[in-house]
Amino acid sequence: MQRHTRFLKVFILLLLLGMFIGKTVPPMKSLAGPVPTPILNMPVAPPTATQESTPIPTQPPRTRILFTGDINLGRCIAKQTVIANGQKNNYNHPFEFVADELRAADITVGSLDGSLSDESPPMPCPNSMNLIGPTRMVEGLQFAGFDVISVATNHIKDCGKKGFECNNKALLDTITTLGAAGIQPVGAGNTLIESRQPIVIERSGIRFAFLGINQIDHRVWASENMPGTAPLSEAYIDMIKAEIVSAKQIADVVIVLPHWGVEYDAKPQDIQRVWARDFISAGASLVIGNHAHIVQPLEVFSDKLIFYALGNFVFDQGQNFRRESIVVEVNFVGAEIESWKLHAVNINYYTLQTHWAEEPEAGYILARAGEQ
Repeated sequence: MQRHTRFLKVFILLLLLGMFIGKTVPPMKSLAGPVPTPILNMPVAPPTATQESTPIPTQPPRTRILFTGDINLGRCIAKQTVIANGQKNNYNHPFEFVADELRAADITVGSLDGSLSDESPPMPCPNSMNLIGPTRMVEGLQFAGFDVISVATNHIKDCGKKGFECNNKALLDTITTLGAAGIQPVGAGNTLIESRQPIVIERSGIRFAFLGINQIDHRVWASENMPGTAPLSEAYIDMIKAEIVSAKQIADVVIVLPHWGVEYDAKPQDIQRVWARDFISAGASLVIGNHAHIVQPLEVFSDKLIFYALGNFVFDQGQNFRRESIVVEVNFVGAEIESWKLHAVNINYYTLQTHWAEEPEAGYILARAGEQ
């Protein structure tokens, strides 16, 4: 019986051991992810439309501007032009020897000391003081490439046989005639507000604003409801400075064109120097004046340029010093003055045509423009 019992225990033990040995153990899971296959020489994807590329640096644009002295297209100039070389209506006559260089500039600026109107024929020369010229004389300004003309001058209302007023007809004719020829008039208008509006010329993305103002003869000044020129006097200085600041908001460069001073005086008045510095301090880069009919010294102030009078560029006065002038060339890089040059000119006594001056006369003319 005991033997039978031992056999039964052994049998049960073997049976349990066989069951344990027959079981399989599941494999362990790896905690690491699969090892990726290396990719060699992977091509770089081209930039998409939303990706920004590094901008290529560009040079600021360059702008070359020329400024001339006083221009009178009436009296003897008109007479000589109409009969030039026996060819009637040759209105390019005064500018034939200087037009190529003027047209080559990016912007060419002049000062019209007279009117352009057919309200009256030109007055006899040389004795009359009335400087009305035929409207077709504008063709000479076109031929010479003028872009901006200051009409803020004391002869802008000259009306020939009808005197110096004729209900502002000569002034308004001049503005209309210049505009129709593609030349921007500045410094006069139907009202005071209109007369003070700047002209803005853009070249290569740089905007140049021009302001014309006139000190000479308050009878031609504009008022609230009267056509005329933009006034310049001590009473208007704060207004002009504010206009320079305003112009600077819409343009990169502001240039002031005053008609001022004393005729035939070799130097500017002290008040002109004060005003010019006020204009520069307000934000103007250049002050280019006229009216004296002779060349006056220039001035450099706060790295800006002031020219008080350039002399007569196209005129019919007889004395040598009244038939001489300088053309100012100013070169801008972006909105900054890079350099400037002076070019001497004279007017032929007989033909009344403007020429580039030669030595030694050119040296004498340029010496009078020497910095003060």
